[in-house]
Amino acid sequence: MPSLNKILGINLRYYRFSENLSQEKYYSKYKLSIKHLANIERGKENVSLDFVEKISRAIDKSPNDLLTFDEQKIINKKRVDQKTIQN
Repeated sequence: MPSLNKILGINLRYYRFSENLSQEKYYSKYKLSIKHLANIERGKENVSLDFVEKISRAIDKSPNDLLTFDEQKIINKKRVDQKTIQN
């Protein structure tokens, strides 16, 4: 199972892709730092529980939604990436 940092990144990316938005549009929509969140999406940054709570409120998801591993989200992300590459 991936680390919590990776899981958080996978889930953030999944929810962003589900709205079909770029990082810039998605995170600016919620007035969140794009650079910081791009690193989080890649699992390259540690975050506090306070931050998880802040972002969960901002994107209207529960902290549990952001920290729960679901392999299906990885599969769906790969499908979205493939579509993006083909277009």
